[in-house]
Amino acid sequence: MILDINKVRKDFGYGAIFEELSFSLKEGEKICIIGPNGGGKSTLLKMIAGIERWDSGTISIRKGARVAYLDQTSPDQKDDRIVEDILRDGFAELLQIENDLNKAYEEMAAIASPEEYDRMAGRVSRLQQRFQDGGGYNIDTEINMVCSGLGIQNKMRHQNYDSLSGGEKTLVHLAKGLLRKPDLFLLDEPTNHLDIKRIEWLEQYIKAFPGAVVMVSHDRRLLDHVSSRLLEIDNGEGTVYDTNYSGYLMEKERRYNQLMEKWEDQQAYFRRLEERATRMAQAGMAVNSKVMTRKAGVMFARIEREKERMALKKPYRVRRLDLDFEKQDKGGKRAIEVRKLRISTGNGRTIVDDASFFVGVGERVFMVGNNGSGKTSVLKSILGEQDLPYHGEIVVSPGIWTGYLPQIIRFKDDTQKVLDYFRYEVGTSEEKARSILFHFHFDKENVAKSVGSLSGGERIRLRLAVLLQQSINTLIFDEPTNHIDIPTREALEEAIENFNGTLLIVSHDRFFIDKFAGKMIEMEDGKAITYIGNYEDYQAKKMQQGNEQICEKALRPEWK
Repeated sequence: MILDINKVRKDFGYGAIFEELSFSLKEGEKICIIGPNGGGKSTLLKMIAGIERWDSGTISIRKGARVAYLDQTSPDQKDDRIVEDILRDGFAELLQIENDLNKAYEEMAAIASPEEYDRMAGRVSRLQQRFQDGGGYNIDTEINMVCSGLGIQNKMRHQNYDSLSGGEKTLVHLAKGLLRKPDLFLLDEPTNHLDIKRIEWLEQYIKAFPGAVVMVSHDRRLLDHVSSRLLEIDNGEGTVYDTNYSGYLMEKERRYNQLMEKWEDQQAYFRRLEERATRMAQAGMAVNSKVMTRKAGVMFARIEREKERMALKKPYRVRRLDLDFEKQDKGGKRAIEVRKLRISTGNGRTIVDDASFFVGVGERVFMVGNNGSGKTSVLKSILGEQDLPYHGEIVVSPGIWTGYLPQIIRFKDDTQKVLDYFRYEVGTSEEKARSILFHFHFDKENVAKSVGSLSGGERIRLRLAVLLQQSINTLIFDEPTNHIDIPTREALEEAIENFNGTLLIVSHDRFFIDKFAGKMIEMEDGKAITYIGNYEDYQAKKMQQGNEQICEKALRPEWK
């Protein structure tokens, strides 16, 4: 057993986020933690990592086990070293052995006594064996392999860490954790900011990882492919399911129906007892019988005691977000057309080069590609929000009204209250604004928050609340599922399902893409390549192209 959690309770002072939470993990097992944002998932990882204290219960990690922890806030840390040096932190123990070896070599060179020389030679031999057994001679190979998989280019490896973007910093911390080869790996939403290629590489790495993994994630495809067990933390309770995400959905529904049936049977049982006691009381009053009235009182008291002793808790279901985009006229035949688009940075670096594509009215189009391939730049150009110089032609048909959800949501005034911001954007009364915001999980206390203090998920919910009040027939979203939990994703998907307009969405969420895409546009080497179908169709086509290239290379004559 590498990890054992027994009856753990945590309370921040406003009610327990979980109590009597228990589960254990063996070497090689992977357990994924799911649940609504704010439910305590990240807190649990911090407790296992020894960063956060808990109120009662025990958390035991096998003695001598190496633990690596990828925190959501890791990119916020300051470090003025180059990336290569930070990556080598993953081999701190081996590098210390190497340092000891180098010192031992220097000392040996100055030894005159044969006995002392033999003693030092024995120490060097032991250090060399430890260095070899720990993989010390493969450090560069390991770093190159992980960097290749995560797409950390050689140029980035020699950059100053503080100069990197948030997504690039996340990659560095993920790589450092992987390089440590821990016995227990704690991952808090590791796919945030990763593109599809990196997500798929990470998925394969975790599946093959020999140690134990505790991972918080909202990526349902990753949950399906990686996890052998799921821990759901919700409404102060932790429930373990010995299955992947698809199995969890079926088992959760089965358990809910079973518990609801038991609860309803018990409620019917209590109602029958209460009806009997009520009839007894009424009969006693009708004939003025103190005996019958007293007996009815005893029956009522017994019923209340029985309820306290054995009453079942009503099964809980997460309150769903009520999202519904207004249906509008679709407009013309082609909603958006991009012709020979070229976008360059201020220093002349070309991001997008001669990209052309169109989005038909009513089409559901998803844009994919590696980070930095120009997806967001294309969206900003379409919306007229591009600050970088660009050339080419972008046509948005008359009658097309767009709603935009950016990847990073910023506010003009961070001190503005949620309620005031919503009323200003939508133009509605306070009473109606409060009612609408409540459906987006902004209750009486949350509407008084400043917009600058909102989490990533809360910002998305607030922006969606605004969009849903507008007359739009085209939705343009940039990574809409980042930072939001699974229930919110499902509510968003339900709203999109009912939306009969046009969609243009940048996303790395394979489950989300597979569900809605009718066409995909891949940004690669500055070009826009169109594929018909969803993510599985796109993957099959890419595999076919790869096989054709291999065959073509194999058949090409080698001239000597």
